[in-house]
Amino acid sequence: MPTSVSGAPPIDRHAPADTTPALFGMGCFWGPDARFGALDGVVRTCVGYAGGERPNPTYAALGDHIETVRVEIDPSRLTYADLLEHFWAHHDPTRAPFKRQYQPALFPQTDAQAEQARATYDAVAAQRDRPLATELVHDAAFHRAEAYHQKHKLRRHDAVMEAFRALYPDDAAFADAPAAALANGYIAGHRSPERLDEDAPRLGLPEAALAALRTRARQRHAS
Repeated sequence: MPTSVSGAPPIDRHAPADTTPALFGMGCFWGPDARFGALDGVVRTCVGYAGGERPNPTYAALGDHIETVRVEIDPSRLTYADLLEHFWAHHDPTRAPFKRQYQPALFPQTDAQAEQARATYDAVAAQRDRPLATELVHDAAFHRAEAYHQKHKLRRHDAVMEAFRALYPDDAAFADAPAAALANGYIAGHRSPERLDEDAPRLGLPEAALAALRTRARQRHAS
C-alpha cells in the first residue's frame, strides 16, 4: 500500500485506488523506471529484484535475482498489452546480458498476464532469426530495492529533487509517488517537454523546480 503524504500534489491526490501491477526486467532498472513513468496511464513505479531464489535480496547480495521495475497502471487508461508492446520495443530480446541481474524478463502476475506475455513472446520469436534471450518467469515475488535506487534519474538533479525532498521526507512515500514517477520520466527525456505545460499543475512543484525540470527535459529530449 503506497504511503500517503499530507499536502501531496494533485497527481498524487487524484491517483486511482485500484491499479494493475506488472513486472518487467529490461537491464539496469534505472532506465525502465523512468521510461515507464513517462507513460500516460502509469500511476506509480518502483524498482526491485525478482526471479531468483535468494531470500531478501539486496543489491550487494543479489544472488540470481534480476533487476526489475514494478509498474502500476490505471486499467481504464492503459492495459497490460500496451505495456508489453512498450517492453518489446525498448530492448533487444535476442541479446544475452553479461550479468544475470540485467536479464530481460517478463514476470506475469496473473493467468491472464501469462497468456498475453506468452502470445507476444511467441510472436516476437517468430519474427527473429535468432533465439530469444528474454525469459518468461511465472509466480515471481518482487523485492523492493534500496531507497537510493528509487527514481535514480530524478535523484541526480538537486534543483528538482530538493522540492521532492520537501514534499516526501519519507523514502517510501517518494518512491511510490505518482509525481515522482512522472518527473523521473521527464528528467530522463522520455516525455516531450511540451507536455509539461499541461502536467505542471498536476505536479504542484515550485516555479524554480519546475523551471529546472523543464530545462533538463528539453536537454534530454533533444539528445
